[in-house]
Amino acid sequence: MKICYNVEDLLRARKRLGVGFLLGIFAFCLGARTLVAGSLPAFEAYFADSKLGKVESQESQHFKVSWINPQDGILAGPMLLYMEAAYESLLPKFSKVALKNQKAPLEIFPDLKSFSEVSGLSLSRFRATGTIALTLDQRLMILSPRNLAKGYPWAETAVHEFIHFMIRRISFENVPIWLHEGTAQIFQGYPYQKEMRLDPSQWGLFKKRRAANKLLDLKTLQEPFPYRETPEEAELAYIQALLFANWLDTQCGVIKLIEWSGSLKSVDRALEKCTGKASTILAQEFSEKIMPGIQVPKGSDVEFYARDFSSDDPIEAEGKKTDQKSRNLATLANELFKQGRYRSSSMEMEKALVSTPVAPPSWRQQLGISLMRSSKPKESQMVLRRLLKDYPREASAYFLLATQELERSELEKAWPLLVQSFFVNPFLDGLSEKMAVIQERKPKLAKDFVLHPLD
Repeated sequence: MKICYNVEDLLRARKRLGVGFLLGIFAFCLGARTLVAGSLPAFEAYFADSKLGKVESQESQHFKVSWINPQDGILAGPMLLYMEAAYESLLPKFSKVALKNQKAPLEIFPDLKSFSEVSGLSLSRFRATGTIALTLDQRLMILSPRNLAKGYPWAETAVHEFIHFMIRRISFENVPIWLHEGTAQIFQGYPYQKEMRLDPSQWGLFKKRRAANKLLDLKTLQEPFPYRETPEEAELAYIQALLFANWLDTQCGVIKLIEWSGSLKSVDRALEKCTGKASTILAQEFSEKIMPGIQVPKGSDVEFYARDFSSDDPIEAEGKKTDQKSRNLATLANELFKQGRYRSSSMEMEKALVSTPVAPPSWRQQLGISLMRSSKPKESQMVLRRLLKDYPREASAYFLLATQELERSELEKAWPLLVQSFFVNPFLDGLSEKMAVIQERKPKLAKDFVLHPLD
């Protein structure tokens, strides 16, 4: 998702970032802007002597997916089906740059090290900002979800990168990073989610930063997002880019704005044509009117947790945002859980959650498991569904709900929950086995690889 496009943006950031730092960013962005063959190591060439074996690939009408780790092969088929469905639904928006006799390359990197070496983005930047995807040289690059304990929405991320790919076909120049990222987020939910969407934790972060008068200004959003100081600030940049792009979409249509940026060879002139306001006035109104005027949904006080590449226990890692008393209770609950004393564990975890306004998802998930193993399925379902309302990317919660449905032989209810889990963390322990059960018993049902909303 993280990519640079406009060298002018970097030059404007010179005073803020410093010359040495700016040159490092420029080197990275130069790779992003260059379409000359061989400007970055080719996927096949880089892995030519890999101990993992040979690069494999699978193709559809408009996409070619490549991977090196044999385990990642399970993504290919569902990925192609998902991407073709997204392409068809996006085509009315991008009809002028439709793919004809061309396939968008999508590469699945097995680890951060190889991703860093091919892309040129340092490992420290990947870890600092939670970067899991890039579009460079018109190559869609994603990190295998095996690298994150909780996975991530890899198919939606691939659609996001494909939007970058299509934007560059409309206008290779004059599209700043905030417009690229904002537009990509507007359409990344296709083919299933066609409205602008922020997760509750993203709304929570925006609300908290706005209340503290710590939102980013438009000038800051012109700087490369992977180089923000903290994961929260990087996430805030994406959130504000989406909200601004969505506002612009109501003014003139964001795709039309990008087309004007290309034809006028200036995003400032395109913005003035779109809004009737000079760029200086618009930049001022961005901070003084547009962002303050955003309507935040009720109940948007959900805590944001950055993407974590470490192997730390999430119970402990997420607990850092809570008070000491709550952490002590959660630690006790975790120890009781490991001992198989699930009823006692659930009681202590409930105390931990009651005593803190911050409710870490890992704590709530363990509470759901403890209740389930204490023969309290209704209470467990309630906890897990509330968790998914706040954190809709929790693959384990979908998996646990599906497990309960399978125990009641409700295969039709279990399958869509397993599919939801698969599209976030396909390598979740036990997931493939439970999907195989339904694929064997209900092969027709198992052909439905569509994401259905949770009831």
